[in-house]
Amino acid sequence: MTKDVYDVIIKKMKDLEGNLVFLKKASFDISKDNIKKDMIRYWGIERGIQICIECVIDIANIIISTTENVKPNTYKETIVSMAEIGVIPKSFSDKLTKMIGFRNILVHDYVKVDENMILRILKYELDDFIDYMNYVRKWIEENYHYKDE
Repeated sequence: MTKDVYDVIIKKMKDLEGNLVFLKKASFDISKDNIKKDMIRYWGIERGIQICIECVIDIANIIISTTENVKPNTYKETIVSMAEIGVIPKSFSDKLTKMIGFRNILVHDYVKVDENMILRILKYELDDFIDYMNYVRKWIEENYHYKDE
């Protein structure tokens, strides 16, 4: 991994962090009772979650491109590859592949988005994005000795 590639990963992680800040601010008082009262905020939250998941995918694709691993064909395979490479634990890749499925619902409008799914992500799963970045940073530091300042 070159320094330029590392810098792109760090930029993507900063984008992810910025989106997490937005999601926490936008959802500080959200509840089942008021989640759809302000549709502009609701759509912003949906889009923020989508962008966070896409940052995870982008970072994974960049890392995989620096390895000899077979390039995945789907976003879910991308996350599984991250576990195979050793960037994230297998149990964590299982959690992230569920988020990929949720991203597909948001993007392709397969089904009506359930507000409970949005609430669950906001309350219980935003920290998974932070965990992901920590795994990525640790793996890069251990394998390439780059350290985020």
